[in-house]
Amino acid sequence: MKKIFACIFCLALFFACERKEEVDVSTENHQQTVTVALAYKPKSFDPSKHTDSATMAVTKQIYSNLFSLGEKGDILPELAESYEIVSDTVLEIRLKKGILFHDGTEMKAEDVIASLQRNLDSPVSHVLISPIQAMKKIDDYQMEITSNASPSILLHNFTHGAIAITKEVPMNEDQVNLVGTGPFRVKHWGNGEKVELEAFEDFFVQKPNFQHLIFTTIPENANRVIALETGEIDLAYDIIPSDLTLLTEEKGLTYISGLSFGSDFLSINTERMKDVDIRRALSLAIDRTGINEAVFEGKQNLASSILPPNVFGYSPAGLSFSQNLKEARKIMKEKGYDEKHPLSLKMYIYEEPSRRQISEIIQANLKEAFMDVEVVSLEVSSFLQFTAQGKHDFLLGLWYVSSGDADYGYYPLLHSSSKGAPGNRAFYDNPKVDHLLDDARRTPLEKQRLKDYAEVQKIVEKELPIFPLFYKTYFIGIRNHISNLGFDPRGSHSLYHLQFSK
Repeated sequence: MKKIFACIFCLALFFACERKEEVDVSTENHQQTVTVALAYKPKSFDPSKHTDSATMAVTKQIYSNLFSLGEKGDILPELAESYEIVSDTVLEIRLKKGILFHDGTEMKAEDVIASLQRNLDSPVSHVLISPIQAMKKIDDYQMEITSNASPSILLHNFTHGAIAITKEVPMNEDQVNLVGTGPFRVKHWGNGEKVELEAFEDFFVQKPNFQHLIFTTIPENANRVIALETGEIDLAYDIIPSDLTLLTEEKGLTYISGLSFGSDFLSINTERMKDVDIRRALSLAIDRTGINEAVFEGKQNLASSILPPNVFGYSPAGLSFSQNLKEARKIMKEKGYDEKHPLSLKMYIYEEPSRRQISEIIQANLKEAFMDVEVVSLEVSSFLQFTAQGKHDFLLGLWYVSSGDADYGYYPLLHSSSKGAPGNRAFYDNPKVDHLLDDARRTPLEKQRLKDYAEVQKIVEKELPIFPLFYKTYFIGIRNHISNLGFDPRGSHSLYHLQFSK
């Protein structure tokens, strides 16, 4: 799941949006309902409590942030009119006037402060803005934030969907007690299987181009494509590479793609697997190239770091991993393991076909290195709850650096204060890494931050609390009468400006 850094980061160099054909877009919209299929059920309408990709995809339409991230990594005002970095620890924010919440009330500084306080009180989103020490209202449209981190860190993290501005209201019959300022408001949430949103005509950017937006959950990959073919849905998220040929060949369908801010990795519980040599043997035994070919038809990029290359703080001199089964077996034999006496481990994944495929290949790889792995598959929320307790040996994880900045890549996953639910499911505890990450938060100097993150990367390579697998290329299936869908590397695509051909 934000920074100012004087025109900072080049994120979008790796976007590779593809389209099969151009369409003529009419100036009039003849379609008033858009239906989007998700692979997973969104967990909540509250972005401060859940940051899974499905929840973020939906809440992106309901709420707005103080700032957004430009294509070149620059900080753009959204709800904010402007900001001023007063000192190394003080940030002043001036809000736009006349912005309305969905209940018709105007957004003011006290609302923003209350919303940010909800984030600070949440164990999930707290990590993003934990440096905040004080917030003060100057007037109805101006506020001051004091923190123990560089204001540029906060600016970047303010663009994360979890830090969207919300307002608490009385619970309605649908058990929804939050409103936002976004282009759509909640009409029906239910259990999240089918979320119905309706256009908010007073949206401060523009009136949405259509009236109704529906998110429906279709877990099976093939069924999402079938629904796209039949016209049951208009967009399908999380398309897998094996279905791309069909989308290219089928009349009326196409897709867009791009490098996301996400990466797949193994998070190895360092409190249960304390021996770094065992962790290294595990990493050496895994055939990432084989997994990429078998599961993704070679369309993912092998990761050399926790951070994708379109995120600030990424170092091109990253980790270099290639399978070396001979060395892995040697290490394990030195530790007393062999074919007759393998090391028993449990690997946890969340339920999704490609995760199952990846885990089965890893299971087979590790068997050759004298590791007997049991794969445990859980529903997403159960997976998150269980692995936050630290009872797993290792897990197959996915993390979006949604702020576009290394702080949200490294701090939640590696800092000792983030163990468990905030993200550090490796339960990694290294005082030197903590110091480097804290220093990177405090310093306003970009060069120093890059130096700190490069050092963290070297330590991760040596100690392997996390083993990077792939940078996630994201594919969206779409009916080709729809246009103006911009690719968002966070996977939370804004939809209010979609256009439709005749």
